[in-house]
Amino acid sequence: MACPNLLWAIVVSTGLGASMAQSVTQSQPEMSVQEAETATLDCTYDTKDSNYYLYWYKQTASGQMIPIIRQEAYKQENATENRFSVNFQKAAKSLGLQISDSQLGDAAVYFCAHSNSGYTLNFGKGTSLLVIPAIKDPDPTVYQLRNSKSRNTVCLFTDFDSNINVSSQFNEDSKMFVSGNTVLDMKSMDSKSNGALAWSNKPNFTCTSAFTQNFSFSSSEIPCDAKLVEKSFETDINLNFQNLSVMGLRILLLKVAGFNILMTLRLWSN
Repeated sequence: MACPNLLWAIVVSTGLGASMAQSVTQSQPEMSVQEAETATLDCTYDTKDSNYYLYWYKQTASGQMIPIIRQEAYKQENATENRFSVNFQKAAKSLGLQISDSQLGDAAVYFCAHSNSGYTLNFGKGTSLLVIPAIKDPDPTVYQLRNSKSRNTVCLFTDFDSNINVSSQFNEDSKMFVSGNTVLDMKSMDSKSNGALAWSNKPNFTCTSAFTQNFSFSSSEIPCDAKLVEKSFETDINLNFQNLSVMGLRILLLKVAGFNILMTLRLWSN
């Protein structure tokens, strides 16, 4: 994993008497955790100083570095901040980070850092955390959306289990593109759904082949109860016009009714 571009000069001051033998090691380049479970990130450091500070930073997709927790070396108790806590072992020179009740928004790159008396910051290489969404009662289905006036076909693969990994790929031979997993978080309905898209302008392109014929994953990886069906979602111009006409008539009817009520009230008042 390529390290994201960082402003390593967040604090670049050596300070008097600062030790140059300090280092920070993060042994997990990548890790994943199921949503709502606890994620544990490892960090070890090496220093000869007796008075120092330890930090965990979170780098979002935009590149912003956010400090989330700090541990002072002279304190015995472990630092906590909301759902974040550390497992500080001074003798072992380790500072593990624990994220309880993991949420989708916790997915980011986490950096461990060491500071000697607050003057310099030494960072580890970072750990990329992936939070796997918890999908309730997955019901995998493939829908086919086809334009009747063109050859383009778009396939929507939705509501599949998070254990199925659909990777973003492009097949030059079939001119077919498949997007990676995307999570739709419907908070108002307290539910989540995985989704992926595939499309091509080839006339023989089918949705079933897009997701089962060794392009993103083999058919054996799809649950046995998967409902791989094709449904047309073609737009009917006449139907849309009729819907708009009905809506217009309803608005007109409401205005007429409102006018009649207003005139009746005025007559009564006189």
